Amino acid sequence: MSGLHKVTVSSQIAELIELGIIKETGAGESELGRKPIMLEISGESGYALGISISTTGLVVVAMDLAGRTDYREFIPLEAHSPETVLEAILSIIRKAKRRYRKSKFGLFGVGIAVPGAIDRATERVAFSAKLGWKNVQLRENLSKHFGGILHIGNDATLATIAEHELCAPESDDFVCLLIDEGIGSGAFINGAIHYGHNGQFGEVGHMTIVHNGLQCPCGNTGCWDLYGSELALRQALGIARGGDIPNTEELVALAASPPAWSQEAFSNFIGYLITGIVSIMNAMSPSTLVVNSNVLSASPAMFETLRAGVMARALAHTGICEIRLSSLAKDAPAIGAAMAAIEGFYEELVVKND
Repeated sequence: MSGLHKVTVSSQIAELIELGIIKETGAGESELGRKPIMLEISGESGYALGISISTTGLVVVAMDLAGRTDYREFIPLEAHSPETVLEAILSIIRKAKRRYRKSKFGLFGVGIAVPGAIDRATERVAFSAKLGWKNVQLRENLSKHFGGILHIGNDATLATIAEHELCAPESDDFVCLLIDEGIGSGAFINGAIHYGHNGQFGEVGHMTIVHNGLQCPCGNTGCWDLYGSELALRQALGIARGGDIPNTEELVALAASPPAWSQEAFSNFIGYLITGIVSIMNAMSPSTLVVNSNVLSASPAMFETLRAGVMARALAHTGICEIRLSSLAKDAPAIGAAMAAIEGFYEELVVKND
């Protein structure tokens, strides 16, 4: 496939083995001639962290060089100011460096998934309505304390990379919707992840779906975030029962078995999601659309209502699109962030060898 001669391939494989990135696993099966020597990536040689930021805490995923998950944890935060999040991330990095100090490359990289617009050239957090951040130099501040590979990206984009690579690598035109405190999206177009101008593609949560609607922190009115996000649903449920807003755990329990008082709020939530998704389907005509939502994962009936509603209202040519639920759930952005750091490791390896 590469067009390289056997001698060249053997030489490069030998170098990768010497570096500790590839290892031999024994002889393979062969009906003719000499049995081949089987190879695999030496995953335990190094590790990367993927960290996803939300208003309630950090999802942390550690992956080895072979892309296997080593551990996962959720770290709650009482506040989500840039200073608080930075200190929490530095604490996570310090612990991970100790954990992996005996591996050859140790903790070589960290990827951070942020819910907001990221300047792709500088990886500056330009704006995050959810976190209340504006012009936050997260990468610059982290690099003062961690000298390894750093990648700062939009959470929906990184979730899309993880969903596509792990669950639908055959799909060239692929859209992922991340629905939680807000709504974000990412897309593969003609087989390549799409970033848009300066990396700010996918802020679908801030497209207007209600004319003269509610005021959004982004400055717009009637944003999809304010009606179709899980935060908006929690607020609507709190109003419906005339009491406290349910937390994430209670929200999932209510979705699994909705009481009578909650059914209108859930019905409106699904309706708003259908409205926004139909627009995305008509605009992008993907072959696969993955929806990442705790609520829909907890209620197959609601997901089927959503799927049927979208297919009924979208243009006829979208009928070939497969709409399905995420299998990675809320770990998807952190997994994508770790994958981005691992890709950075291999890119640096190529550059250094060139």
